[in-house]
Parts: sequence; structure tokens; C-alpha cells
Amino acid sequence: MLLKSYLAAVVLTFGLASGAHAAAVTINGPHASLDCTTCHANGQFKAPAKETCFQCHQSYQTVAERTAKMNPNPHSNHRGEKDCNACHSMHGKSHFECNDCHNFAIRMKGE
Repeated sequence: MLLKSYLAAVVLTFGLASGAHAAAVTINGPHASLDCTTCHANGQFKAPAKETCFQCHQSYQTVAERTAKMNPNPHSNHRGEKDCNACHSMHGKSHFECNDCHNFAIRMKGE
């Protein structure tokens, strides 16, 4: 078992060093057709700031208008304009952050 873990770590290390990680990453949902550089600039593979999301999704107000019929509206709330990645994940499981304190009948896809 230890040998398998070691070999996996070596393969992962060489894969990341060679740039092969981009081919191994899964993008979920409607963003799946986007190139990595759409959200990750300058080789920075970290969660993008909401301003990056707004390059396509315009503004927090625009997104709040699109979800206005939801009760509560997750994009118009007492916590203000959070970074999109507080709830949304393009590479992992999304999580409706409001339900950390509340118990709303709203679930993110895959949650």
C-alpha cells in the first residue's frame, strides 16, 4: 500500500511539473467547454475572484436579477457580494453556503 501511495505521488509530481495537470482536471457543468485560461490567468490555478466571473456574467446585480424568483435569493442577501467560489465550484462539489447557518430548501447541483 505504501508503495502504491509513493508511486502515485511521484506520478502526480511529474505530471504537475510537466503541465499535464490541465488535461487531468474535470470542469463541471456549462463551463466544461471553456479553456482553462478563461478563468485562470498567468498560470495561476486557484479559484478566480468574482471579477473574473463577471467577465461573462456581467455583475452581481445581473446575477441577482437572474435568481430573483428564488426564495431566498442567494445573490441578494445579508452577507453581501461574496466571491462566487464561496458556493460555486467548477472542479469540485458546489456548496450552498447559506445552509451552513440556515436550512433553506435550496440545493446546489450535485450537493
